[in-house]
Amino acid sequence: MVCVAVFIYISASVANLMPDHSFDTFDEIDGVILQELAEDPRIPYSELTDILAKLGYEMSAEGVRYRVDKIIELTTVFFLIDPQAVSWEVLRMAVSTKNTEGAKSDAFDLLCESPLWHVSRGIGSYDIYAVGSVPSLQMADELVTSVEEADCVSNVEYIVVTERNKDMTQYMNIEYLPSIGDQ
Repeated sequence: MVCVAVFIYISASVANLMPDHSFDTFDEIDGVILQELAEDPRIPYSELTDILAKLGYEMSAEGVRYRVDKIIELTTVFFLIDPQAVSWEVLRMAVSTKNTEGAKSDAFDLLCESPLWHVSRGIGSYDIYAVGSVPSLQMADELVTSVEEADCVSNVEYIVVTERNKDMTQYMNIEYLPSIGDQ
């Protein structure tokens, strides 16, 4: 049996374009709704209303529908087949670039053109993070080697995932979201 996980990510770039419902207004109710949708994307609005009521939030099904619509506008949804169920390998890379003009952009472009399904750039102890699924350890090794050999890259740390925990209740953990009264 092939396992499929549904991941819902908040898109920061989209959130910044939506002043009426941005990440700044994302609250505990939105977090509960997002967690429930991650567990069951087909959950009825009436069931979400009941779950929220048990947590002390009285909302109509129409109010829940409105929030779900706004959450969908802020998110990217994709389906990820469990690579182990189809005998593929998950490769994760942390890439540091050389301290030269254009190196970060060149490395980012290189990784975006590679068979990787997630490439992100940010601030931290490395410059670029990338994830891909490959059919063999040999292909993972070849991909890492090609990135290491790029002129713009100074270092590549990587891991081929052998075990993982996918606890979606920890994604957008509602304990870190503002309560309704805090806004």
